[in-house]
Amino acid sequence: ARVDNFRLTLRAVKEWARVHGLYSNVLGFLGGVNWAILVCWVCKRNPDAAASRLLPIFFKTFANWKWPSPVLLVMMSKQKHPPKGVKPFPIWDPNENYRDSTHLMPIITPCYPPMNSSYNVGEPQLRRLRGELNRGRQ
Repeated sequence: ARVDNFRLTLRAVKEWARVHGLYSNVLGFLGGVNWAILVCWVCKRNPDAAASRLLPIFFKTFANWKWPSPVLLVMMSKQKHPPKGVKPFPIWDPNENYRDSTHLMPIITPCYPPMNSSYNVGEPQLRRLRGELNRGRQ
């Protein structure tokens, strides 16, 4: 029932984000894919935890996250090259691409090509997200 714990935790996080006005890619906050990657990150590290335990871990983890350290579900070294038969695409790489190095809250997609799914988060949105995640932790 690990997938059930993931789904229930994700539902709770998305509802929390909606209620707090944080669910919007267009406004520079996070959308469904972003929230799903963050919840998945917590679930991968706590595979046997129930949803009731995953939710506080989620808030504690991301209230204390050292942004702009990226959230990665898969190591970048495994995503540098395309799978066989797939043509190469540019990948998110802050060491090679200056624009990538300016991203404030990188949440990297776990498939090829790895991309920052939260590239539109700005300083005011990050400040608000941090504040609300801290409130959610309490």
